[in-house]
Amino acid sequence: MIHNTTKLSVLLAGVMAAGIAAADYPTKTITMVIPYGAGGGTDVLARTLQPALEEALGQTIVVSNVPGGGGILGFTQVANAKPDGYTVTIPNNVIFATEGMGNATYTYSDFDYLGNIMSEDYVVAVRADGPWDSWEALVDDMQANPGTVSFGFSGAGGSTHVASEILADMVGYRARQIPHDGSSDAVAAAMGGHIDALMLNLADLASGLRSGRLIPLVSLGDDRLEDYPDVPTLSELGHELSLTNWRGIAAPAGVDDEVKAAWAEALEAATSDAKVQEAISNQGGEVDYMPPGETLDARMAELAESFIRTAQRLK
Repeated sequence: MIHNTTKLSVLLAGVMAAGIAAADYPTKTITMVIPYGAGGGTDVLARTLQPALEEALGQTIVVSNVPGGGGILGFTQVANAKPDGYTVTIPNNVIFATEGMGNATYTYSDFDYLGNIMSEDYVVAVRADGPWDSWEALVDDMQANPGTVSFGFSGAGGSTHVASEILADMVGYRARQIPHDGSSDAVAAAMGGHIDALMLNLADLASGLRSGRLIPLVSLGDDRLEDYPDVPTLSELGHELSLTNWRGIAAPAGVDDEVKAAWAEALEAATSDAKVQEAISNQGGEVDYMPPGETLDARMAELAESFIRTAQRLK
């Protein structure tokens, strides 16, 4: 993004001016807590980034899956960890949504945001062998038969839950909302015929879409999906709603500037790596690197305000 190099240089200069040698961190293995099961979009992103980050940081990164509570268990573990830079996570809008729903003991300010990595659209998909071949057909069914179509998402009170409820209110239908413990569970439920439709990020839907057992019906992003150009956006269908998710790196609040500088440099290198960029694109995301600092903090505060406010109305 614009001015990333300048911001990174200023951050590094600040660290050196404080008399801290950036080489002091890291000196041991880093644990990256993934608050979902293996195979979901966040897990895939972590393992995609792992080699490039290990090379940039010069240390081993252990990816630890800690599923439970739609992300709450893993995020709580990180929020309560020592703020020394050796425990990090990959956050997204779930942090804000779970705070607004009152399901979590942490708040979004209990984390330091070390960089944004990517952004991605929310997408509604259905079983390929189901009776709906368009978003309009699905909506007509849900409006004609309120509460009969089962609509899955990842985690009660999570970002896809909030997005799903926002969508239902905007379009004017009532579905039977079904939470799952992680996106991979939701995808498996849809492919197995246990739910009719689901709302997830495109990266989380990737395995089901590639298998041909799920088909996308509508995107909540601003533009049509590059890999699915025939899938309309919600705004094209007459509803002024645009929702996107993000994924970055966060640590417990209170990490040193030394840690922030090291991660800024590592994430800039990782997101510039052609293999990482290709993998993120193949998962339906877009590299959207932003270093730590005031701009990223302001972006997090804006997203937090929107999601927390909406989630509180759903309680």
